[in-house]
Amino acid sequence: MHRRIWNGRRFIAFILCAGLLALPAAFAGEKPAAVKDKAKTAGAEMSPEEMMAAYAKYAQPGPQHQILGSMAGNWKTVVKAWMAPGDPQVSEGRCTTSAILGGRYIKEEVTGSFMNQPFEGFGITGYDVGKKEFVGAWTDTMGTGIMFSRGSIDPTGKVLTMIGTFDDPLSGKKQTMKEVTRIVDANKHIFEIWENREGKEVKSMEITYTRE
Repeated sequence: MHRRIWNGRRFIAFILCAGLLALPAAFAGEKPAAVKDKAKTAGAEMSPEEMMAAYAKYAQPGPQHQILGSMAGNWKTVVKAWMAPGDPQVSEGRCTTSAILGGRYIKEEVTGSFMNQPFEGFGITGYDVGKKEFVGAWTDTMGTGIMFSRGSIDPTGKVLTMIGTFDDPLSGKKQTMKEVTRIVDANKHIFEIWENREGKEVKSMEITYTRE
């Protein structure tokens, strides 16, 4: 029984994917908002072909994905961490960033050291066309949880600001931090983490990426 259910789901997924790839873009040239309005009337007013074409529209990468893709490559990193007021701890590492899923996301793989310990980190960042916001997830060897982030980019396309949310392993409470990525040029960008400490927003980390 379980195998039949699984095979049935796999068949449905195959049909949907085939339809998305084979059907013409019925809504080509329309703005996402217009497609969204039509999608809301799904069922009584939209045919299966129109519905699949609308979903296909959402699946297409756009200019926001191109901005993320510009950060693909191999990078040398310099990390500054402020655990307390005063001079930061400084360490170096490397990051490999690659575009995945047809340019819909970028994947970061980081190696280096932090607090005199070997460090590895992994994350993905993309742009959700439906919600019109950047989304991301990050995890590393400093813990066993995952941080999820959402945010937007400024009109220049150079400053991406996201709010990360994670569960504090000690208190069990939700915690947030602000993440700011500043694209200096094609060969350099700077990532910052800002935290709330005693009611004041302070920069706790700065990572400078220089293309190798």
